[in-house]
Amino acid sequence: MAFRFRGQGATEYLVLLAVVLIIALVSIALLGFFPGLSTDTKITQSASYWKAARPFAILEHSASTGTGNITLVIQNTDGGGTFTLNNMTLTSGSTTRSTTIDYTFSPGEVRSVSANASFGGATGQVYDLTVGFNYTSANGVISTQYGGKTLTGKYV
Repeated sequence: MAFRFRGQGATEYLVLLAVVLIIALVSIALLGFFPGLSTDTKITQSASYWKAARPFAILEHSASTGTGNITLVIQNTDGGGTFTLNNMTLTSGSTTRSTTIDYTFSPGEVRSVSANASFGGATGQVYDLTVGFNYTSANGVISTQYGGKTLTGKYV
């Protein structure tokens, strides 16, 4: 009589494993069926990253299909000194646009910068740009800041 329930533990384990796998498959399928959710998540993550970037943070950004320009609100987030933003590069795929800026940013200073960003997007489409800032520090050292995440948003 003691051996009558030998396989019950293994059976319960397999049933629970099957339930967990089904839940995982349903979750993955739902994310695939709603691609707008993943796009909005990517835009939110990009905005969070760029607001905390150093020494230059991008607080806001918008790209216009009508003018072909992108407007960035940039802040010097490094309290250590003044930086001169010399150049900005925006890359989408294999196309790179470079813009000479030559603005001096005091610690905490915020400026709006516009640049050519005509990468061929239509209104409502997502842009995904690699951003690079070439700058000079207060002591004359020339450096480049590249983002760990792309700058992502929707064309307006």
